[in-house]
Amino acid sequence: MDLKLKGRQGKSVIVDGSNILIIKKGWLFAAQREKALPIRNISSIEIKKPGFMSGYIKFSIAGGFAHDSTYKVTGGTYDALLDENAVVFNGKDNYQIALMIKEAVESKSSSAPIQTTGISVADEIIKLKKLLDDGVLTKDEFAAKKKQLLGL
Repeated sequence: MDLKLKGRQGKSVIVDGSNILIIKKGWLFAAQREKALPIRNISSIEIKKPGFMSGYIKFSIAGGFAHDSTYKVTGGTYDALLDENAVVFNGKDNYQIALMIKEAVESKSSSAPIQTTGISVADEIIKLKKLLDDGVLTKDEFAAKKKQLLGL
């Protein structure tokens, strides 16, 4: 099931398999634009509930520029209007959809393999291959661990 949130300014956000699609409708002389953010690259999601000002859902990616506008008068809505990785919306129904998108992204990204050390996946596979060659691991154990490391 794809989740879709229609926002303001002709922007929409869609959860499409392993990607977040941010679509900006075209008009007059501007063509429609689509941006795909792989879920595995999303480092955080910020949601503001609509109230006096519009709400928004904003995606941060690893290595991207982080905006901290939570203490501004607009609660960050103005910054979200300018952010290519954000969609501004109104209404309780859209807020609920934004929360479902956040849940879907978090559940998909939590199942991705996490690299916590400075050792690369390739180095780990080389070590496992040596253990296989030395008879410490079986072919099935090696294949299973390799598959886990590669996130397959």
